[in-house]
This record gives sequence, C-alpha cells and structure tokens, in this order.
Amino acid sequence: MGLFSIDFEKLYEDLATKEEQILGMFCIQYPIYCIHSIILDSTKDPLDSLDKVIVDFLVAKPNYSQKQLAALLGASKALIEFRINKLIFDGHLIEDTDKYYLSEIGVDVFINKTLIRQHKKSYDFYVDGISLKPLPKIFYTFYSSKYVNENDSYYYTNFNGKVELKKPFGPDIVHTPLLKSMIIEEIKSIDTQNRDEMNIPFGLIEIEDLSFSKLTLHFIVNVTKKDNILKKELLDGFPIYSLADNNSYYDAARRNVISFENNIKDNIKDLQFKIVIPKQKEGNQGNSKPILTSNWQEIDRHKGSDNKCFSFSSEDLHKVIEKIFDIKNTCSENIINNESEISIDINKDMLLNAPDRRRLISNIIRMRDYKPGNPDNNVLILYIYFKTTDEFVKKVVALWKILNSIKVSEMDIASFTSIYPEYKENLRNYIIAAGEYEVLEKLDIKQHMLAI
Repeated sequence: MGLFSIDFEKLYEDLATKEEQILGMFCIQYPIYCIHSIILDSTKDPLDSLDKVIVDFLVAKPNYSQKQLAALLGASKALIEFRINKLIFDGHLIEDTDKYYLSEIGVDVFINKTLIRQHKKSYDFYVDGISLKPLPKIFYTFYSSKYVNENDSYYYTNFNGKVELKKPFGPDIVHTPLLKSMIIEEIKSIDTQNRDEMNIPFGLIEIEDLSFSKLTLHFIVNVTKKDNILKKELLDGFPIYSLADNNSYYDAARRNVISFENNIKDNIKDLQFKIVIPKQKEGNQGNSKPILTSNWQEIDRHKGSDNKCFSFSSEDLHKVIEKIFDIKNTCSENIINNESEISIDINKDMLLNAPDRRRLISNIIRMRDYKPGNPDNNVLILYIYFKTTDEFVKKVVALWKILNSIKVSEMDIASFTSIYPEYKENLRNYIIAAGEYEVLEKLDIKQHMLAI
C-alpha cells in the first residue's frame, strides 16, 4: 500500500456522495520516455551580461588568463572558467593555445549584433510513452520522483531470509518505438504561448541530438458501481489536493491522468479480478493461500467485459474470504458472488468464530473492508461488502455501538438492563460476542469485588 500516497477513505467518501460504490482498484505501470537532448535555445541567460564583459576583455587582449579575468571582474576563477567553456561549447569562442578568439558566429552576436545569441545545452523532455506527446510541466517537478527507471534496482530480504535483487521496472504496456523526427516535431509544434505550461524553453530553436531512457509511472484503475453499471477509470496515485482549490478529492485524483486514460481506455474497460490458487508443494500439509490477480496479461481475450469486475469461482472466493479476509465458517448461502458484486451476509457462526470480533463488527457497521493485493499482479486493493440479516448479530452490533458511546466505568448492569431490556438475558454472552473483554472484566470487578 506504500506504493501510492492516496487517501482511500477520503476517495471512498467522495464517490459515495455521487452514489458510486468502489469495488476494487487495479494498478498498472504506464510507459513514459525521458528524452535526453542537445538543444539550441535563444532564451536569455542571467549570466549573458557577464559573458559580454568577458568577450569585451578578450577582444581587447586575447591572452588574458582566466585568473586575470577573475581578478578584473571580481569573480571567482571557477565562474570565469565555466562561462568561457560555455562560450566555447556554444560555438562563440575559439581557444588557440593561450589565447581566445571570437568565431564568425561570435562576431555576429557580440560585435555586429546581427544574430541573437543561442545557447547550446542539454535538456530532458518527458513524453507519453504511447502517444509520444510532450507532458505538462508538473511531470518535470512533482512527479519526477515517482518515475520508475529501467535501470532501477534494489536488494531486499524475502520471507525465507534470502537476499534477492528486485528490478521494479515492468511496464504493463509496451513503449511505442521512438521516431526522432516525430518527437522533434511534436515538441517544436508547441506554440510559444503554451511552452511554459509544457516546460519547453521559450526560446527553443532547434533540437540537435536525441537519446532516451524508458520510465514508467504507476496509475490506479478504479472500479465503481452505480445503478448496476460499472465504471473503470484511471486515477492518480499521488493526487495533489488542497481545500483552497474548491475541488473534491476525486477531482484531484482525476486531474492529471485524463490524457493518459484516453490512450488505454479500450484496455482498462475489460479489466477483471481473478483468483489463483498456487499448487501445493509436495509434503506441505497446509492449504495454499490464494493470490489476487487480474486478467491484464490476457486482456485481449476478454473483450466486452465493460460491466464485469470479478471472475471468481465459488470455491476460490470461499478461500479468499477465509484466508485473506479472515472470516471463518462461511457458506454459499451467505455469499453473493457475481460479475459485478462481492458481498457477505454475516451470521452468528461467522461472528463467534472470527479471530477479531471487534474488527468484524466495525466492518459490518462500515459495511465494507478491503485487502491489499500485489501490484506485480496488477491488483492494488479488493473491497468486500458486509451486511447482516442475523438477529443475534444485529443485537451484538447494536450493543457494540452502545458500549462505545458510554463511560463503561460508570456502567451498572442493573441500570443498563433497565434501559436496554433486550439485553437482560445473556448480557454477558452478548458482550463476549462483541469482543469487549475489557468491558466484561470491569463489570465483573464492579459486581463481584468489594470496593476499598
């Protein structure tokens, strides 16, 4: 879950106001290119004025040393050396033994002033790995630390204590092969008034050379249900949200990913959750834990799955509920399992056999729970929805709410049962069923021990 910085509960609440219910979230690595280039740029450099003074001195006396120029200009030798090298790199200055001369271009720029000075510099552009369109400025700043580079790797210790090498780069969509001419055309076609928004130098004149690195950016594919209609859409896993924007959290999670969604809409609309039961190893008597996965790797075989989200057999879903959601004693009559809904009706046996009754009751009140999947399997989280038609469970839930709204230290069994007569018989059993053992202990102390 640490892969993203998204508030799942806030997102859930926002969508609930639109009567949309989250069924689950997938995760994909979207392809991005970082284009490394050498460009000619006429944008004025803050140190251009210093360069002009350096040139004036060298025109007057070509054999001035860098140390002498630094002393004359009151600057450091390192700065003078850097600017002279920049003038040479840009093709304005020529070094000949211990002397410096202006090139023909340098003469036209600094002496004749018939040319605008052009800076030659390295520059990185970020482009969409599918459409090859340049990305906006925010993908150079805020998202720059979120990219996964094709050369990234790290070591980790697995569950068996063995150190392994992990390479997180794994695009779920193949990068479109690069055509240098197309990339240059796409970048240069951005008109000057929109260049700042796209983080393209205002004075860009020419792109002379290109190389690239392959990157990916993790996106969420969120699945919601409203009026029995499913919606699958891309969400930003790192939404930039501010109350000052007067936008919802959901709007923030959609703002920067809509353009990417248009490229993969035909694929994400067919995404479904699947369950894989690993083969049991020889000699292992325990049951294998089910793995949540998706149909992404075979998405082309599931065309027409717009209104489908789950592809679970009843047997596999039982294993997921028991081993992942930790709910025991389930039976098919209490589980709804279809292509657009997974829910469970909690009965007395399930509650009493739950390892954590308080958590289960809390989930019944919230009417939902979710568990993380493995992003390597394209699964982020899976939701399961709760309800109860069991009268015993309903009474336990109601009691749990009451106990969490009063001061237990001031609670007296006689007065409590007079206010809530439905618990007069077997109050103790209901408290145990609610998992409130501390409450029971306090009541027993108060009832059976002498006050000092």
